Amino acid sequence: MYYTWWLAILLIFNTTATFAQSRQNVSSDTSYSECSQAAAPAAIEKTSENKLVAGYLEKSSISICGQALPIEVDAKLDTGADSTSFHATDIVIDKKHKKVTFTTVNSNGGMQRITCPYKRIMRVKKRPSGSSQRPVIAAQIRIASQVFEAEVNLTDRTHFSYKLLIGRKELRNGLLIDPSQRYRLGKPVSP
Repeated sequence: MYYTWWLAILLIFNTTATFAQSRQNVSSDTSYSECSQAAAPAAIEKTSENKLVAGYLEKSSISICGQALPIEVDAKLDTGADSTSFHATDIVIDKKHKKVTFTTVNSNGGMQRITCPYKRIMRVKKRPSGSSQRPVIAAQIRIASQVFEAEVNLTDRTHFSYKLLIGRKELRNGLLIDPSQRYRLGKPVSP
């Protein structure tokens, strides 16, 4: 028992000495918080110099199969989603000709039927079980002055607020998201 007490006292002493030494290292000429604050602006400037800072909701336009008139939609920029999804109903996949036909809403709120080639069919897991197949098409998305080629999967987004969900794969093309902002960039700039 006498031995156990000595071990406890020795442990307390070593812990206190280590803590005091670490406090002394931190309180040199400049404090830790001053160092991190001084380094932060340089890191932010370097990261954002070639990137556009957008809100989590933005006005956008999507051009499918080289459409003359792109479809203007509100887009949700979602870093939690891997891929990009666009609203489509009545989807018909023609595997023989590798084409997909679908209906979507155009910029005027009217229905538009589009037929275009698809790149592949992706399988998406549904919760609690099962999966669905979605055709993936090539599209061009424009947000403010930023234009990028995207692979977009088609799905029925009737029960969602936004017809276009832009995922991480496309956000890597020069967009940073400020989740506290909405419609920060205004309408897409025409070419």
